[in-house]
Amino acid sequence: MKNYFWHRLFIFVLRYTGGPFVKLRMRYRCSKRKGPSRPTLVIANHNTDLDPALVALGFSRHMYFVASEHALRGGFMSKLLKFIFDPVPINKVKTDLSAVKDIIRRLKAGASVCLFAEGDRSFNGVTGPISMSTAKLVRTSGADLVTFRIEGGYFTTPRWASSRRKGRMSGGVVREYTAGELSGMSNVEILDAIARDIHEDAYARQQEMPVRYRCGALAENIETALYLCPGCKKIGTIKSEGDRLYCGCGLDAVYTDTGSLVGGQLPFSTVTQWDIWQTEQLGEVVRECGNAPICADENQRLYEIDTAVGKTFAGEGEMRIDRDSFHCAGFSFDIGEIAQFAVTGQMTLHFGLKNGATYEVQTAAPRSALKYREIFRYLSSR
Repeated sequence: MKNYFWHRLFIFVLRYTGGPFVKLRMRYRCSKRKGPSRPTLVIANHNTDLDPALVALGFSRHMYFVASEHALRGGFMSKLLKFIFDPVPINKVKTDLSAVKDIIRRLKAGASVCLFAEGDRSFNGVTGPISMSTAKLVRTSGADLVTFRIEGGYFTTPRWASSRRKGRMSGGVVREYTAGELSGMSNVEILDAIARDIHEDAYARQQEMPVRYRCGALAENIETALYLCPGCKKIGTIKSEGDRLYCGCGLDAVYTDTGSLVGGQLPFSTVTQWDIWQTEQLGEVVRECGNAPICADENQRLYEIDTAVGKTFAGEGEMRIDRDSFHCAGFSFDIGEIAQFAVTGQMTLHFGLKNGATYEVQTAAPRSALKYREIFRYLSSR
């Protein structure tokens, strides 16, 4: 943990110079907590790219953050992030014990660390599942635990959206747990406590306290999240423009500034409901495809990742997946040799092989990376 003094100084300066700007721009209110004075593991939900700053504004002292390694891979901005914040890098497509060891090392050295337990931003507005490994980390660390919840983030910057909306956000500490208290809890009890404390259902909160989130392109890029049409049950046919989303089968709907979906042929009123439905229907759609491609996208750029040197361009071309294999830019991979798919940002697809190799797929045109992740999960669970 080199340059700890400088990290604290940088964060102190940024808190009082950039903090007011972040609060104003995001329309963010938070209650500030003194400390943490002891080494503390802060666990929060995750809905915006600025969540580390939003959490940091809720505390008076410095802490480190866990960040996806793809954001720290090469380039001037990545080097600047490493120099100023020294985040804990974590790989999303393979088991990363080095990140766990790094977190514990920093806690033992007297620093505090914040991680976003879901490991991913929500596409549908509901806090995602939390791994049991998070509860094990809490117990193993021997540190205090503070849970922190951000509200309103999903509608301010939906993960699938092309633009930020003007609305309202808030954040604050939910509960504090001492190391002594945690030592008397089982892993399951710790996991349940974390899940309960940081749980956020954007649409349920919107129903209780309606807020308008305004911008000029409310629905644009929503197809990166909603990949299965409820009208024709085809994958990848939803398109968006302005506040409108539609399919060639005749489905036509509007996304409103309260986050609702309105359309005569649409059986859902929220993105959450649509996402739950498409996940439930996916198995049936995959089975009906038989040995044919389940979905495909043109003009995809494939990169091979080496954490030591960054990424290397591997090729460009069609990406598709069928029941036995995944193909991209002329390369083919058996489903059985793939360890995991992950999505970063809005539509960058990452996948790792069981032999340790990792890849990244990028595209210029809006398309869902989520559909490949969910299809893979279904195929690998058969």
